[in-house]
Amino acid sequence: MPFQAGLDLLRLQGDIVWAGAEFTAKVVSDPFLRMMVRKGDGKTPVMTLPGFTGPEVSLQPLNQFLNANGYVAQSWGLGVNRGIRDMAHMENLSALLGDRLKEMADRHGRPVALIGQSLGGVFARELARRNPELVDRVITLGSPAHFSEAPKKVNALVARVMALYTGRAVEELLREVEDLNLNISEPPPGVPLVSIYSLYDGVAPAPTTRIPQRFLASKDGVPRENIEIVCSHCGMGVNPLVLLAVADRLAEDGKNWVPFDPLNYATGPIRHASRWFYPSRLSPSAA
Repeated sequence: MPFQAGLDLLRLQGDIVWAGAEFTAKVVSDPFLRMMVRKGDGKTPVMTLPGFTGPEVSLQPLNQFLNANGYVAQSWGLGVNRGIRDMAHMENLSALLGDRLKEMADRHGRPVALIGQSLGGVFARELARRNPELVDRVITLGSPAHFSEAPKKVNALVARVMALYTGRAVEELLREVEDLNLNISEPPPGVPLVSIYSLYDGVAPAPTTRIPQRFLASKDGVPRENIEIVCSHCGMGVNPLVLLAVADRLAEDGKNWVPFDPLNYATGPIRHASRWFYPSRLSPSAA
């Protein structure tokens, strides 16, 4: 519909402009952010996976931030994320990523943390599902967490671009997934999962990117957590508020998981302001 197409165009343009402002905020706040964040031990490997149409350089600021704060972060090594054409293509990508994941885990002598933006987060969850012994945790940034509503809610212009890139409509691909009985919406078993999402996401709205309630309280005690942050979709990899949460969750003990609380980083009047930027500090058992 013309009205919906126009609305989605405005949403996407606004999201991109906002992302530019977030990158500026990251540059300005970087010295202070590095003093605040929890640090890694200098040995923990991290693989970052870009979003749809995103080149590897799109997450380079995130990699640089993590490398400066005690992690060994690198991109997925597959160039631009061009989406998937069919499940055979998905199998090929999964095999390539699995080899890279094993190489990283072997080189560092420990499991790898995965951080995926948008579609990259979908790949990260699938990679963890197939290789749980090689993955320490998964953090997704604005990534669809369940797919039944995705075709109806994801920005229509983005869905059309995806169809042009892959030659397959999103709905068609999802029908193939259903026919094969692949439960790609389910969290990877045994692997801590964090979903960072925004109510103001101009591409993948919050109802599609939050971990569904039925998966939050896992019977096996594996941490699963939703973190709402006021941010754009395209700028999640550079937004200082997101970077703070990512560093915090990377440093959290997977066996003694404590939910993210931004108040740990705020004092005085800033404690009240933090509620504006982290409006819903959700625990692993919350909706």
